[in-house]
Amino acid sequence: MTYPEGDPLERLNRLWSQLMLGLTRSGRRAEALAAYREVRVILSAELGIDPEPALPLIATSTAELRAATEAEFIELLRTIHVRSGLTRPEVSRRAGQVLPRSQVYSMLRRGKLPTKPEQVRAFVTICGLPEPQVARVMELWATLREQTELAVSEPEDDKPFAILIVRTA
Repeated sequence: MTYPEGDPLERLNRLWSQLMLGLTRSGRRAEALAAYREVRVILSAELGIDPEPALPLIATSTAELRAATEAEFIELLRTIHVRSGLTRPEVSRRAGQVLPRSQVYSMLRRGKLPTKPEQVRAFVTICGLPEPQVARVMELWATLREQTELAVSEPEDDKPFAILIVRTA
């Protein structure tokens, strides 16, 4: 059956998405997240479907996507995760084998930069960042990773040293 105004589910999806986006942009993130949860319940109860990645999750503003240190990057990942409204097991389940549950916990708990770019990309994508923001997070990760590798791989000749002179009688 064709509808002159398009598929009703697509129209519903667009309306809810616009509502959530409007609430987010006006600083009402909690209400936007509540709206997302409400539409999930409605679609599940009424139609028996689970809109996993189909509906956009709440994205972090582009202005907040900055980190100059590893600790700031981890804090950014935590912020993205909290705003997504997903639990750590949900993130892991959606990522499949790319991001095991233990890695999700480790990524958010430890103070070290994640080592695998595919895991960082999967994490922020599943948390709902749109592609331009995912790309920005990956740029931040690559820059910090490069800085970390440079700090670790400095040549031995450039490091200060001391000579111990031992005199024997």
